[in-house]
Amino acid sequence: MTGSESELRTVAAEDLRACMRLFPTGVALLTAGEGDSAMGMTINSVVSVSLSPPTLLVSVHQYARIAGRLVPGAEFSVSFLSADQAGLTRQFASADRPAGEAAVVAMGGARGANGVPFPVGAVGVLECLVDRTVPVGDHNLVIGLVVRAELGLADCSPQVFHCGELTTVHSADRPIDAST
Repeated sequence: MTGSESELRTVAAEDLRACMRLFPTGVALLTAGEGDSAMGMTINSVVSVSLSPPTLLVSVHQYARIAGRLVPGAEFSVSFLSADQAGLTRQFASADRPAGEAAVVAMGGARGANGVPFPVGAVGVLECLVDRTVPVGDHNLVIGLVVRAELGLADCSPQVFHCGELTTVHSADRPIDAST
């Protein structure tokens, strides 16, 4: 039997989901657009791809409202949320999440140099340009060139998604400089 004649055997979606819930991930807010066209979506699929050039990847369902905004050359931001922003996480994960100026207000009114809104109090914000998108299954992998990075407060704990719950990790003490 050839590969084309046999069915590809994969794990059931619910088994993959159950296993992936065991892997802690950071929580971020993906934003695009300005003013009345602004929108955001909670995500936890963010990957640093390269430092040269600075590149990241986010995974977005092909039918997500924000997917149509993430075309080559478009500007977007990825904001890493702090542990105290669980309400914002839930708000932008819901089907009735705000859009337009209501989204900007919900995030606290901050805008990046690219004009894209981002949440006040985020641990960090990366402003990006879409380099390309790659369809994979029912998602699009959005590859973005990072054009600006803004660090939040050093004493903020990041928000983490683990076993279906929002939690955090606490910062370890800074490592001792071995050269001294």
